[in-house]
Amino acid sequence: ADYVAEGRFLERYAALVADDPDLLVPRVHWDCTTPRVMAMDFVAGVPLEEMARGDVPQKQRDKLGAALEHLTFRELFEFHVMQTDPNFANYLFQPDSGRLVLLDFGATQEFAVDFVERFRRITRAIVARDRTAIAEQAVAIGYLAADAPPQQREAVVDVIQLVCEPLQHRGRYDFAASTLPARARELGYDLAFRKGLLKSPPPETMFLHRKLGGMFLLLARLGAQVDVRKLIQPLLAEELPRADAGS
Repeated sequence: ADYVAEGRFLERYAALVADDPDLLVPRVHWDCTTPRVMAMDFVAGVPLEEMARGDVPQKQRDKLGAALEHLTFRELFEFHVMQTDPNFANYLFQPDSGRLVLLDFGATQEFAVDFVERFRRITRAIVARDRTAIAEQAVAIGYLAADAPPQQREAVVDVIQLVCEPLQHRGRYDFAASTLPARARELGYDLAFRKGLLKSPPPETMFLHRKLGGMFLLLARLGAQVDVRKLIQPLLAEELPRADAGS
């Protein structure tokens, strides 16, 4: 752990999300912070997991889910920097203010512009259900070899479309009711081990995959229903300005 580096990311995020009144990042106290100790504001709130209780209104859980999912895609497409450990312990919720508190930035990763643009292009293709474009961008990212046979090409596109089901769904996607994790495991096992059609994803995508998969499971635990397709579309513009606050 390097708490000086984490403190810098914390300050950077505070600037990046300053335009969102639903998010709060504690302030770092540099006079008490060292590489082995980080001091920051105490922020009151309840553990996010408490918002998964059955007596929490669906509307509140949906709002929280939308805030988390929107932040995830802003991190990738706008900030180019992402907190890649989305577990309940890294968030608090303030019932009085309705704000989501972001606490832990020890697993923060920065993404290069070309990395982000490749994912922006494949995400556009996924939303449009354009299998040809998905395959082309899968090659650009490294999910698929340029000379892959047609059967492997189709298999990779099938997996990508399946795991990105929330992006293609019209209307609110019910994360808790979804059987996507089980279906993805079964298809992935079948194509990778029984048919040998899938290869390991590029190493540079590991942290992004962890964030996207972890966020799906977090929203499922919350029982959130979110129109992911609608909230992501503004972030897929050709010339989205990059947020460089604090960099």
